[in-house]
Amino acid sequence: QVRSKTFTKSVESAQKKVEGNNYDLRKNLLDYDNIVSEQRKIIYERRNEVLDTEDIHSIILDMIRDHIDVLIESHIEPEGYLTDEDLEGIIDTVNHTLIKNSKIKKIMFYDLGIFNICKNMHIDKELILSEEHLNASISSNKFYYVNGIKNTFITSDITYEELLEIKNNTKMNIYYTVYGYLPIFYSRRYLLTNYFKYINKEMKDDTYYVFNKELRYMIKEYNYGTIIYSPLINLINEVDKIKDIDNLVIDLSYTDDIVVIDKFINNESMDNTYIGFFNKKTIYKLKDEKQSLK
Repeated sequence: QVRSKTFTKSVESAQKKVEGNNYDLRKNLLDYDNIVSEQRKIIYERRNEVLDTEDIHSIILDMIRDHIDVLIESHIEPEGYLTDEDLEGIIDTVNHTLIKNSKIKKIMFYDLGIFNICKNMHIDKELILSEEHLNASISSNKFYYVNGIKNTFITSDITYEELLEIKNNTKMNIYYTVYGYLPIFYSRRYLLTNYFKYINKEMKDDTYYVFNKELRYMIKEYNYGTIIYSPLINLINEVDKIKDIDNLVIDLSYTDDIVVIDKFINNESMDNTYIGFFNKKTIYKLKDEKQSLK
């Protein structure tokens, strides 16, 4: 046996240091585990939100907005404002992180300002002009083509004959919806919220419907405003008339009828379909003088 107070104290001191280091390691591991658990919780909540929602589009937009908000806030500090150097850094990050290095192949845009931004930032993604620009004529699509926009999402407010005229008289790569709910009205105001405040009732959902005879129109309120959608468009029985259109779009937003994809692929027919203005021209009538004076 070795009996030495000095030796015993040295051993005890070394043991305490080892135990202390082990405790710190376990504490660090626990902290890391808590962080991973919190991240896992956030990911699962986000996954469940995506699985349960009918509108994944708005979730993606919110995620992008949150990312950009954090990015901008990080550049505002410490000056309290954005400098020219900050703006260059933000543009570079958005361009490379969110766009250039992503799997995004094409960008559909609603505002012509986006087109100018893409040109100034030298973004090499193809742009698709949205139908909300009412690009419903040969001349308008030729104008956009000359200015560098090669893809166009044609509005469904025109007949298929007018659609084919655009196809045959322009070089545009055309997209056209053959199935889905189409936006027919947009307002930046929160129309549903304002309505329920007006009638002094609780607004229990962000989606409501109005009926015109047998037709049902969906009204949805988002954080950026309100959109009214058409009844469900289904051109499955009309596809042969527009088979020369470059891209026929099946939009399953707000519907879970995935089976319809196979029906389009197999060229099946369906009963009681709503085709909107597909073969019906929009006619505007003016009152005569006698009627207008009443």
